Amino acid sequence: MTALMSSAYASMFGGCSVALTTPERQVLAERLSHDGYWTAGFTANPICGSIFGFHRGFGKFRCEERKAPPVPGEAVGDKRNWRRMVGTGIHPRELDTLCDAAHMTDMGLRWIGCRKPDEPYFLWLHYMDPHWPCLIPEYQAGPEELHDAWYDRHVFRSEVIPRRGEFDPGADAASRWTHRYRQAVASTDREIGRLLDGLRSRPDWDRTIVTVTGDHGEEFYEHGTWHHAWNKLYREGIHIPLIIRVPDTAPIRLAQPVSNLDIAPTLLDYAEASQDRRVQPMMGSSLRPMIGGQGSPGRPVFSEMLAHPDGASFMVAILDGEWKYVYDLDKPHHSRLFRITDDPGELHNLRETFPDVFRRFEKMRLSHVSLGLTRLMKRRSLAENDFELDDVVREQMIALGYMQEE
Repeated sequence: MTALMSSAYASMFGGCSVALTTPERQVLAERLSHDGYWTAGFTANPICGSIFGFHRGFGKFRCEERKAPPVPGEAVGDKRNWRRMVGTGIHPRELDTLCDAAHMTDMGLRWIGCRKPDEPYFLWLHYMDPHWPCLIPEYQAGPEELHDAWYDRHVFRSEVIPRRGEFDPGADAASRWTHRYRQAVASTDREIGRLLDGLRSRPDWDRTIVTVTGDHGEEFYEHGTWHHAWNKLYREGIHIPLIIRVPDTAPIRLAQPVSNLDIAPTLLDYAEASQDRRVQPMMGSSLRPMIGGQGSPGRPVFSEMLAHPDGASFMVAILDGEWKYVYDLDKPHHSRLFRITDDPGELHNLRETFPDVFRRFEKMRLSHVSLGLTRLMKRRSLAENDFELDDVVREQMIALGYMQEE
């Protein structure tokens, strides 16, 4: 998310746990606000809230949370006892404080409705439904489904998170978890459609750019890991959608991979907005020429992973042409090299088979690290930052799988 908003790698300005709080970053909303845009940001994710600096540049900003009802009767204060919770008839979704996609869309549409057609604006909506625990509002559970929902919540918190995702829940649970994820994606897709319907009804639709993307994928045990908090930078964790709608532009599908770093420069380019030359420049490149049909030479795409609880000190993946390289600071002698044209599942490590290619990627990695990562090697987790997390945020981060219960 720091890369998406600032077009800079998190490792270069303090790491993921510091996020957007350091002044060396220039962020998308600030640049647009400076150039006269109305700006609003609504997020359902506390990690992308004001505590980590994501409010910067927004005239209106809210980290939305749902008021969960109290647990009735004998189950009060005993939410960890999943068997007792099944007996209450309460679904885990009813205790979830994360706002659903419908609420986020409502927030966005209300704010857009206050904008006049001649007022330029920038709106950011951060949906959380396609994210563990993937409990969408329309999910109606009978007794068996209620049992499974509480059991799965228990297994995830007691087995998956402590084992850093390396836990086989069995075929039945795996099937349920995958199905819920697909339901959550479909639910969010419908809400994005409702947002688009609202935008199309406005007289300024022919001047409106819409971007849909994500900050990570989800791992479903393809490489022996669930979730994404310990992302090993395989395809399932870092290959995300990117859809950009530009008025009066013919549809085009980009053949080469691009980065979240490129989104902010692209939107600033279309907005003809300035960049602050007093701070570090954005590192991504505008995709406007490619969207307009002009060819562009391929360039390596870097992905980083660091700072999740009990996760890797630092990992980096480099995608360049037919090759992909993955480096893990904790296992520096086990770096991986894949030829993705022949091995899209990234199953066969070819570092010994193609030593010249491997050395080329090693040099690229060292060049990338030298840009500022070395001072971060002692930062290991969100728990080591300088932020005080209130009880609600802490509970949400536990529910999302970013922290363990104490």
